Amino acid sequence: MTERIASILESLLLACDRPLSVREMRETLHESDAAQVEEALASLAAHYQGRGIELCEVSGGWQLRTHPDNGPFVQRLLAGRPARLSRAALETLAIVAYRQPITRAEVEEIRGVDAGGVLHALLGRNLLRILGKKEEPGRPLLYGTTKEFLAFFQLRDLRELPTLREFAELSLESQKRLDSAAPSPDEADDAERPPADAE
Repeated sequence: MTERIASILESLLLACDRPLSVREMRETLHESDAAQVEEALASLAAHYQGRGIELCEVSGGWQLRTHPDNGPFVQRLLAGRPARLSRAALETLAIVAYRQPITRAEVEEIRGVDAGGVLHALLGRNLLRILGKKEEPGRPLLYGTTKEFLAFFQLRDLRELPTLREFAELSLESQKRLDSAAPSPDEADDAERPPADAE
């Protein structure tokens, strides 16, 4: 029975362009036993282990995705470019992800620059959504992240975001690596000095 359910789920996952939740799978299968669906998913995940496609749990659901190591070859075939976000967009997303629900004015206070255009662009890409209005004069809009945000960054939920302490430690470690890779002042002087036989 699990083998049959796994076969149906594989077809559903191939046909769907977004992550499917276990609830949606159960409703489509008319299957009330969540354990059987989860067992079938575990079987599929094992089947795809080490292959060009993998079964990933993202954004509150399951999705078949290209193995990350093979992404550049698929992009070359499709002559497409990976979706890129500007530094301003990444900064804004990080602020919203950690501080949501948050207003535009609060984002701008943290970033120190106007955030209207960036917020509008992120809404257009479905990475942010409007959660409502804040109960204060002017009733400013409140922003939050979406399921597409989770899928874009391959997160199951917001709890998978690094804590601010982990983020600070990671930034410190990255800075140390950059500092150790940078030439010392003496080496930099030697690099700028022409070779002896060139003088």
